[in-house]
Amino acid sequence: MKEIALKTLAACNEMITRIREVLPLLESTVGTYEGAVFYTWAFRRCKQSGEIPVSSWSYFFHGYECDMKNTSDGRFLRIDFGPGGRTDTVTAWGVLQFIMTCADPWSCFDELKLFFAKSNPPFDQYSGDFHKICAIWDILKDEGCFETADEKLVQLEEKYTTINSIGIRYIEFPATVSEKTQIDCSVAHRKIISQHGRNLIKFQI
Repeated sequence: MKEIALKTLAACNEMITRIREVLPLLESTVGTYEGAVFYTWAFRRCKQSGEIPVSSWSYFFHGYECDMKNTSDGRFLRIDFGPGGRTDTVTAWGVLQFIMTCADPWSCFDELKLFFAKSNPPFDQYSGDFHKICAIWDILKDEGCFETADEKLVQLEEKYTTINSIGIRYIEFPATVSEKTQIDCSVAHRKIISQHGRNLIKFQI
């Protein structure tokens, strides 16, 4: 496997660690507990955006994600929520944004920044080349470094999915499927690092 792909995988793992680090700040700000931030936003029980008190962090919910930005140094975390409110799910775009904005006191992936950059520094969350990271992402997927967050929920959604005459997917759950489960189905396809991927990360360390 290419060295750059292994370093990108390490960045995925580092991003998950940093999300766990700042998540309590977000939980406290929106007035909820561990694992419930996703549903607090999904059911619109909190403000969409705001500043996190006694810190330099701000947050912005959108879709099934939350962007967190450090307004003093530009560090950026995109939380792509997974089923059950898990926060160890990763996307190529989220990892790219993390890499391009890493700064002290976090690990700085300087080699990756230069590799993925589509412009000269200073870098921000939009400075990375999405096509480049997608190519590396495909290498990691082919190597088996990722697995689906919840395959059973993916299958449940497929069961109630139809495609109309012009190719548009349409999902219609029966009343027996709770709204929470429907929301979980929407993010069940997202990826987590597989055991094989974790073994590769340990090998690097």
